[in-house]
Amino acid sequence: MKIDGTAIANTILPRLERSVNTLLEKHIHPHLAIVLVGNDLSSSIYVGIKQKIGKKIGAKVSVFKLLPSITSSELIHLINLLNYEQSVHGIIIQRPVPIVISNQQLNKLVIHTKDVDGFHPQSLYTSPIALAVLDIIKWAYHNKRNTGEFISWLKKQNILIIGRGETGGYPIIKYFKKLKIEVRIGHTQSKNIYKLSKKSSIIISCVGKPNIVRHNMVNKETMIIGIGLHEENNKLLPDYDQNIISKNVSFYTPVPGGVGPVNVAYLFKNLVDAARKA
Repeated sequence: MKIDGTAIANTILPRLERSVNTLLEKHIHPHLAIVLVGNDLSSSIYVGIKQKIGKKIGAKVSVFKLLPSITSSELIHLINLLNYEQSVHGIIIQRPVPIVISNQQLNKLVIHTKDVDGFHPQSLYTSPIALAVLDIIKWAYHNKRNTGEFISWLKKQNILIIGRGETGGYPIIKYFKKLKIEVRIGHTQSKNIYKLSKKSSIIISCVGKPNIVRHNMVNKETMIIGIGLHEENNKLLPDYDQNIISKNVSFYTPVPGGVGPVNVAYLFKNLVDAARKA
C-alpha cells in the first residue's frame, strides 16, 4: 500500500495555518530564511516545496541563492546577518553544501534558537525528518487497524535504518534512541545487510543510491520508508524501484509525495514554534 505523504501533511497544515493567523494578529509574521548554495536538483525541488507550503499557511519564506563558488567566509557572514535579524525566526542551510566547510562548523552556524532543522547540538527543535518518519509509521499502524498504544507497538518492531548520514539516518537514530526505540543500523558496506533486511518489519533507507533495497530483501509484511534520493533523467528516485517494491511489501513511501511533504510540514511546525517563542 502506498503511503500518501501529501495526505498526512494536509492533516498538519491547517493547524499551522491557524497558528500563523493567530501570530499575525499579534503582529508576528513567521519568517523562514533558506540559504541555498549551488544548483543541486533535489535541493532546488525541496526549496520549491518549502516556498509553496510556506505560502499555503501564510508564513514568509526568503530564499538566498548563492553560487557554488562562494567562500565559506561569505557564507558565514550571511548566516551571521540572518542570526541577528529579528524578523527572521528560522534559518536553514539547504544540504548538501558544495563548498569546503566541515559539517561540525556548518551545524553550528545557525544559532540554536533559529535552528528549525535541528542540526545544532543545542537546537531547541527535533529534526523534522525524524518527526516525519514517526508520523508516517503511525499512519501505516492505524491503516493496519491496529489497536493499543503506538509507541509500545513500535518498540516491539524490528527496525532497520540503512545509512547514517547527518541529514537522514543520524537524526532518526538519535530521535528513536531518545524515545527508547531500539533500531539496527546498516550501510552499503554491511556484509549482513540482506539478513538484516529480511528480519526487519520496518526498513528506513537513507542512502541516496539506486537499488539499495531490492525485492528479495523484503516480504509482504515489510514497511519501507525512503529517505535517500538520487537523480535519474532529471527525476528524483528513492533507494528502491518503486514499481517492483510496491508489489512485495505491505507499505512503502513513493517519490514524489512520500516523506518530503511530511518533512516540510514539520519544518514549518518548528518555525511556528520559533516565532511563538520569539
